[in-house]
Amino acid sequence: MREVRAASLIGFVEVCFFVGLDPFELLRRAKISPRFFDDPENRHAAHPIAEMIENAAADSGCDAFGLLMAECRSFASLGPLSLLLQHLATVDEVLEALNQYRRVMNDIVSLECIRGPESSVFCWIVAPGYEKAQTIDVAVAIGYRVLTEALGGNWAPEAVHFKHPRPRHLDVFKRYFSVPLEFESKFNGYSCTTESLRALVPTGEPTMAEHARRLLDLLPDREGFTPVTDSAQRAISLLLPYGGARLTSVAANLGLNARMLQRRLTLEGTSFESLLNQTRKDMAERFLLASNQAVGFIAELLGYSTTSAFTRWFAAEFGVPPSVWRKQNCSRAG
Repeated sequence: MREVRAASLIGFVEVCFFVGLDPFELLRRAKISPRFFDDPENRHAAHPIAEMIENAAADSGCDAFGLLMAECRSFASLGPLSLLLQHLATVDEVLEALNQYRRVMNDIVSLECIRGPESSVFCWIVAPGYEKAQTIDVAVAIGYRVLTEALGGNWAPEAVHFKHPRPRHLDVFKRYFSVPLEFESKFNGYSCTTESLRALVPTGEPTMAEHARRLLDLLPDREGFTPVTDSAQRAISLLLPYGGARLTSVAANLGLNARMLQRRLTLEGTSFESLLNQTRKDMAERFLLASNQAVGFIAELLGYSTTSAFTRWFAAEFGVPPSVWRKQNCSRAG
């Protein structure tokens, strides 16, 4: 399952009290023990924590809740990764390290860098099911702090971008970010000149950076992490054509029992029924566009015993029968 460090909740208790909430009641409802805070390197399933922060923002009416939490964080709260970032040579190297070691921090965000001849953008990619305003705000805010503090305040992006609408508590955003803000943008992240990526880190030291990399490499390897959602979706794709995409069959394919699979999917913010339906939709689109097979044959591949049942489901999901959808979309592709 996707996980986050206990350090991701730094500031949660303080911000709750600040906005008039009882943090321990929220923790109790989310079934998170207060002892989780004892070690910043403790890990917990990401979904209950993300939901708890979103609920705190909603209950308090403070849409800057995540940003207030980020204000409580420090560069050092990144843990061992902070030792590496402060000794790298350039902003470019810092960005690459943030992505390379992202799972040292958590399993729900990654950084995509798009470099152009003159301008570049850095987009925070949030895992499906976690694209909520508070999660996005925390990721963008922590990344901003890392990039500006790593360079001792000598670098900042030209603008910070958010996909969500302009918040009511804009003053908190203006206080945290010292550059222009763009809301309802096409991405979450930062834009800057490509030339600025070559800015030198004042504390850069190759030998110390190498020591820090060795320390990070001693940490448990998490690169093999695969959310159960991904594995279950692949199992459904395999089992659907054989009529075996039932909960018990998919769970057995993953070496789990049905109850355990349901529980892990819930922690990742989905359910077996939702995953089955989404996989069917993806496969239906692919089969209709990429093959000339009859609709009845495709219906069988998707686990339907009759063409009419498949057609009714497809029309409910896509708004038109499969034959009409195929004609419309193949024409556009052509």
